[in-house]
Amino acid sequence: KTNGKKILFAVTLKDFYNFQLLGVEMYYEFLDNLYLLNKLAEKNKLEFLIKPHPSANDSFNDLQKVFKNLKFTKDKISKVLEKAFVTISFSSTVIEDSLHSRVPVILFDKWKRYKHCNSEENVHKKNSAIYYVNNESDLIKCLFTIKNSKDIFFDEYIFSENTKSNVSNLMKRII
Repeated sequence: KTNGKKILFAVTLKDFYNFQLLGVEMYYEFLDNLYLLNKLAEKNKLEFLIKPHPSANDSFNDLQKVFKNLKFTKDKISKVLEKAFVTISFSSTVIEDSLHSRVPVILFDKWKRYKHCNSEENVHKKNSAIYYVNNESDLIKCLFTIKNSKDIFFDEYIFSENTKSNVSNLMKRII
């Protein structure tokens, strides 16, 4: 279990030439979320660590100037997850990385698009590995629920057997 203190916000952004509808945020959604998180950080004294997708690295310094209550990082996701007690994301890759690092996830979906997987909608229920929220009020409640959880149950989401053996068995079926 991580002893992290920060709230990680990590996303997958795509340019229009890499456009896909599901599992990524558009740049305007990303910016809208940053404005919200910046406000929440100031209002609630929360520490957000923002891991932009590498496609946004050209804007890294500008983002830091605009969103003064947020801390941005270019560190690898594995290093960033060590500092986090929760991840807020809508990126399937970030969700998987977070769960395998035993960091719970909040699927924050203000646009009510879809849920990636089974996830808890009751923001007061402790010890869930994944929550789904779509508004600011529930986001804050969920953050405090996770902070107060003592025994988060990840087993439903993490493959616990031998990965090498599993891949080998799958390859035998294909060949």
